[in-house]
Amino acid sequence: MIRLLTILFCAALIAVAIVWIVDRQGDLIFTVDGYELRTSASVAIGFAILFAAFSAFATRVAALAIGSPWALGRWVTSRRLRRGNEILSRGLVAAAAGDGVEARRHARKAGSMLGAPPLALLLTAQAAQLDGDERGQTDAYHAMLEHPETEFLGLRGLFMQATRREDSEQAMELAARAHALKPRAAWAANALFDLKSARRQWSDAKAVLESAARAKLLDPGLARRRRAVLLTAEALDHEGRGEGERALAAALEALNLSPGLAPAATLAARKLSQAGRAWRAQDIIEAAWAQTPHPDLASAYAEIKPDEDVETRARRLNGLAQLNRDHFESRMVEAEQAINLAQWAEARRVLAPLAQAFATTRVCALMAEIEQGERHDAAAAHSWLSRAVRAPRDADWRCSNCGWNTPDWHAVCGNCGAFDTLAWSAPAADTLEMMPGAAHDERLGMDSTPPSFLQAPGEMGETTERVPSRTPWRKDGDGMGDGDRGFVILSRQPDDPGPGGYDFDPEPVAPGGGNS
Repeated sequence: MIRLLTILFCAALIAVAIVWIVDRQGDLIFTVDGYELRTSASVAIGFAILFAAFSAFATRVAALAIGSPWALGRWVTSRRLRRGNEILSRGLVAAAAGDGVEARRHARKAGSMLGAPPLALLLTAQAAQLDGDERGQTDAYHAMLEHPETEFLGLRGLFMQATRREDSEQAMELAARAHALKPRAAWAANALFDLKSARRQWSDAKAVLESAARAKLLDPGLARRRRAVLLTAEALDHEGRGEGERALAAALEALNLSPGLAPAATLAARKLSQAGRAWRAQDIIEAAWAQTPHPDLASAYAEIKPDEDVETRARRLNGLAQLNRDHFESRMVEAEQAINLAQWAEARRVLAPLAQAFATTRVCALMAEIEQGERHDAAAAHSWLSRAVRAPRDADWRCSNCGWNTPDWHAVCGNCGAFDTLAWSAPAADTLEMMPGAAHDERLGMDSTPPSFLQAPGEMGETTERVPSRTPWRKDGDGMGDGDRGFVILSRQPDDPGPGGYDFDPEPVAPGGGNS
């Protein structure tokens, strides 16, 4: 409708112009060599219009005649480019579908028609990858480095090849170049961080971590945790080189970021104790114990005051255990101090929830000591020691990525090289039993928080990268006293029948009755 109105409007304008020209009065006289030409004004205007139109047409024809070779060349180039892009698209589709033959054929065609544009190089690399042609991939990736559009993609391809060859030197060089090119690329930052930390280059790893944090590639809590782990590793290296002050400074900085990091707390407490700052050392260990109890923390806590008597030390360590009373390590500390004071009934009561069920090697050893010290029952003590041989292993530093275990903490797993995957945990059991009175989650019908010494990495009060445990839970039907409320123990394994053919007795047997 609008187009029709436009045509009618233009026709009306032309008609008005013609009428206006015809209505013009007057004559136009030309005198040339004694000849006189006379015409009306309207005819003269009409001739002028025709002459202008003819001149424009002649000029256009001349321009086309002169520029036709170039126009023909542009048309041919455009057609070739369009055809090459079609072939390139088909090749990319074939590569995505895993058709290496078609991808390679289209890659050759696209290369001959288009030369080496970025997408053609990408298709060539993919076709070589489908064929298993490492050399062809390498050549294509190196060619990509020459184009700004594909330089980052080429770096990633070369990095993946270096990783498969386990060439850490080249992998680090390529990751550093990719990170410098695009600091917001997560794979480059993570790869460079892992390579730096695996080589114990803690300062460089911290620089990469800070760059990734500024680019918001990491959760703030995870960034704090990683920085704390790097500082702890740095502190341990300083201590190994005899640089005590630097070790203490790095450990304290790590604890400011992660107060529950046991290796940092242990190192800082020992250094502070040696410097005569016992109260500060105690505060650090107590803060760490409240989050993640660990045997090294208890040892460092005892060493703060080496000259105190047994009763004073037991009272102080029991106070430490009360900061996280339902934890396995807290129970062990209480039992050990009761044994040191020859309080056999108290030691037996504390160990009852552990000894009745899935007793570990340490629990069995303590029970043997109780039997020998309280009753002088060598047979019962031998039975517990025999059970200790086949008992499940106690907690140690275990990698959540590969399962590697070690008695000493490291920032990087010594087996798989993963960063911050070591957690103080016991080997996983098939089933966990929950004591009555434990915290209950009505939505799940089960205890929502396992004891921290059994928790998988990522559940120990720290922000980590590891996957939470998926261990099933079930509720126990046996009643326990108020002193055992909320403690979670392990079920007995089929190959762990219990202490030597008799039921565990948490209290001494009265004279004249029961087993001896």
